[in-house]
Amino acid sequence: MLKNTIVIKIGTASITAPKTGVDLLAINNLARTAAELKSQRHRVMIVSSGAMSLGIKKLALESNSHSDNSSFKQALTAVGQVDLMNAYENIFQYYGYHVGQVLTTHQGLEDQSRYESIHNTLENLFELDVIPVINANDPVTPSEIDYGDNDCLSAKIAVLAKANYLVLVTDSGALYDSDPRENPDAKLISKVTEINDEILAMAGTSSSNVGMGGMKSKIEAAQICLEKGIKTLITGKANIEKLPESNFELESLEALGTLFY
Repeated sequence: MLKNTIVIKIGTASITAPKTGVDLLAINNLARTAAELKSQRHRVMIVSSGAMSLGIKKLALESNSHSDNSSFKQALTAVGQVDLMNAYENIFQYYGYHVGQVLTTHQGLEDQSRYESIHNTLENLFELDVIPVINANDPVTPSEIDYGDNDCLSAKIAVLAKANYLVLVTDSGALYDSDPRENPDAKLISKVTEINDEILAMAGTSSSNVGMGGMKSKIEAAQICLEKGIKTLITGKANIEKLPESNFELESLEALGTLFY
């Protein structure tokens, strides 16, 4: 019997490495976790960032090259997407699963016919026992580049899939009452039941030089999910492997980062 539908979104800083491009260990841990969750009768899908960063790395460019040129960013994403999906397929196969790439856009999720098409594609992938890996289709829509590292996209996917949980994997690992890089006494916020002005003020700015999303976009994603009764966990990649043992109990999830519910 199916337990939960879980969307795991992994950010650029969590899935890329300065020397190797793709962080193979991170994808390996993600694949092992997905396999364990599926063995527990959960449905799992991945929303992955990182393609643009990988394109920059592959072509040995400076990270800020043509930073204001959307079409150039789209080209870099197209290059990086190849390495990203190859890494997913090769590593997930080791754990007994194929992955299926689903490319979508925010606009596509707002169009009823495309919305239904994406929904049906995901359902058929689940029927085939294939793990969906969802990416923003940056090369065809310039506006996609401007969104925050797929955070809100993953929330919309969670709503579309009628998910129970959205897990946002990020380098910061949780929401703090101030920037922990600047304040060693910053307090971790383990649970949030209402997103108010105080919570929004804690968001600050992006915590990474590689990703486009910051804590603000993650809180916006959590807000989208809360309105539909979907719980959202912000956690770090070191905690990915702890998801199966949490049994998705509230206290156990709170121990992994920040839980919005």
